[in-house]
Amino acid sequence: MPWNGYNFEDSILISERIVSEDVFTSIHIEEFEVMARDTKLGQEDITRDIPNVGEEALKNLDEAGIVYIGAEVKAGDILVGKVTPKGESPMTPEEKLLRAIFGEKASDVRDTSLRVPPGVTGTIVEVRVFSRRGVDKDERAIAIERLEIERLAKDRDDERVILERSFNGRLKELLLGQTIASGPRGVKAGAIVDTETLAGLTPGQWRQIAVSDDKVLDDLEALKKQM
Repeated sequence: MPWNGYNFEDSILISERIVSEDVFTSIHIEEFEVMARDTKLGQEDITRDIPNVGEEALKNLDEAGIVYIGAEVKAGDILVGKVTPKGESPMTPEEKLLRAIFGEKASDVRDTSLRVPPGVTGTIVEVRVFSRRGVDKDERAIAIERLEIERLAKDRDDERVILERSFNGRLKELLLGQTIASGPRGVKAGAIVDTETLAGLTPGQWRQIAVSDDKVLDDLEALKKQM
């Protein structure tokens, strides 16, 4: 197989199994960041509205001007659109044309977007947006924050379900075969707890069952305190 032209007099043999199992495959993660600052001429903006930049160059950006996760990027592609205010200076014919096309904003700002460095290609796997306290968050920051809240809420709910299943399983083990001393309505004292008895009750009603065995009763109370 060729190797960038360096092995024109030689050859390299690679096992098909090694290739299929990705033995020599490695993943390199690069992190790039950009900041929007307050300058003497005004505030820098993270935006998709960049003067003199065509739609093709903006294809990987969302409405807030930030690259979306999963985008395939290469050297020169815009990762974060950013414009910086610039001072007044004599306008060239090109700048006059831009002002006529894009309006006043095109002449007041310059493109300072974060771009993919030369020699770098890859896939966007994560995007983070940080905002200072007291500063209004942009749409992307709000969206990321909302997704993070939803993820944490889902993790909390999943953890609660797992804990309840574990608790109910342990509670069932302790109750089966025990003599009932007291319990919720419909449960007779002196009866033996079996799977049919528990199937007719909710897990919440299981916790109301008291048994005659003092040791098991203590274990039940200890289990309830853990929950």
